[in-house]
Amino acid sequence: MGYDSIIIGAGLSGLSCALLLARSGRKVLVLEQHSSPAPVVSGFQRGGISFDSGFHYAGGLGEGGPLQPLLRHLGVADKLQLFPYAADGFDCLRLSSSGEEYSLPVGFDNIRSYLGEKFPQARAELGLYLGEIASTWRNFPYLDLDTDLADFRMESVHGCSLQDRLEVFSPWPQLQSLLSMHSLLYGVSPEIAPLSLNSQVAGSYYHSVHGIVGGGRQLIQVLLGLLEEAGVDLQCCAEVTQILATEKTVAGVRLQTGEEFSATEVIATVNPVQLPELLPATGVRPAYLKRLKRLQQTPSAYIVFARSREPLNFLQGRNMFVQPASGVFSVTVDLPLEERPFYLAGADQGNNCGIKGLIGIIPADYSEVSSWSFTGKRRTQEYQEWKKSLSGRLLRMINSNCPQLPPLELLDLATPLTLRDYSLAPEGAIYGVGRNLGQYNPQSITKLSGLFLAGQAVTGPGLLGALVSSYLACGSILGHESLRGELRACS
Repeated sequence: MGYDSIIIGAGLSGLSCALLLARSGRKVLVLEQHSSPAPVVSGFQRGGISFDSGFHYAGGLGEGGPLQPLLRHLGVADKLQLFPYAADGFDCLRLSSSGEEYSLPVGFDNIRSYLGEKFPQARAELGLYLGEIASTWRNFPYLDLDTDLADFRMESVHGCSLQDRLEVFSPWPQLQSLLSMHSLLYGVSPEIAPLSLNSQVAGSYYHSVHGIVGGGRQLIQVLLGLLEEAGVDLQCCAEVTQILATEKTVAGVRLQTGEEFSATEVIATVNPVQLPELLPATGVRPAYLKRLKRLQQTPSAYIVFARSREPLNFLQGRNMFVQPASGVFSVTVDLPLEERPFYLAGADQGNNCGIKGLIGIIPADYSEVSSWSFTGKRRTQEYQEWKKSLSGRLLRMINSNCPQLPPLELLDLATPLTLRDYSLAPEGAIYGVGRNLGQYNPQSITKLSGLFLAGQAVTGPGLLGALVSSYLACGSILGHESLRGELRACS
């Protein structure tokens, strides 16, 4: 069967690409390996609580925020109900060794004022640092519609690291913690994280913070409804094993079943290290394949899904970052489990019924589960017993570091094996390919004519990264100036 465009992967970026291309008049097919689209972003329910597993909150959705035109252009803005996070402290930091707690308010001016009062001797340097983020965080194509695309393609990976930039704040290690804690949300340690990456992620939150009523599940349902209206074909349980090509041009894809679909455009949203196995033996330079295979992944994680009998009021419209001792955050996993930083979020935010569910994300290394890596989804009894023991350790760790928490009941626990099976990222990398200093991540345009890439490896993590990568891939097909012109009309 023939199509104009085929999208590999029905995650957030894949569905967005399909919608943009279908509206241009193309016949589009989306192929998803799992039994349902976007299994990570859609989340799940346990014990009567809806848990988000791949979406928690988003920055840059407030008035004047650069994500609003993207949502309006896609046609989802008026179908989603947004709610703001706590203006007086959307992200909180707890230093468990001292019991100190800090809260970041929403807005650059408010953050500057709050941190200036807490650290008056650092006020001048804070002004400079926050000014840098305010002026650069949206300097990416499709966030800043005046940004030259050539500048993005030539983005340096040899600039300043976040840790180097925060050295000026070494007299105030608590401040270093506050300014680096968002590295937990993109999985790259500050010593190898480009300053521009942290500016993009943290800056979007500093600007404005919102959640979506219904979470990632609602976002995906809205997109699926729009795709149906646009006539997009979606097939689940459809594993692509080969991208077909004629000489140096894409010709379609082949599934594990042997079924083939023809197309002149293919957008792959898979982890880029998986591409070499899909690409034809000819038409792609070996050096390009080697570079893809060597891309470094982010660490994995343990994700706790728990229930409280009492409302978790301190997480209403807020998140909590916990660090054992002050100083620049580290997301490496060479520390003992109980000494690692972690992140807490309330489940089912925005339901106006009080938060009873808790999500905890703790960095983990795949080596901690690698002895069970070949057991498939049917885990051994030994693994189940280990997981039960680990669950107890994690709950005790969370409760001991956050005394304001009531007793928790574990409903489920995701390990690096879980993340590997659902995200298909090597070794369960929670944020896929890292955007590390010195690493040239792939662009949306590839060395094979007609093959394009989308996903966080191309631009960055989260809702912001997924949407920007989709527009970059589709702009490469439809014409960037045409697509950016449409977005300007939505601003």
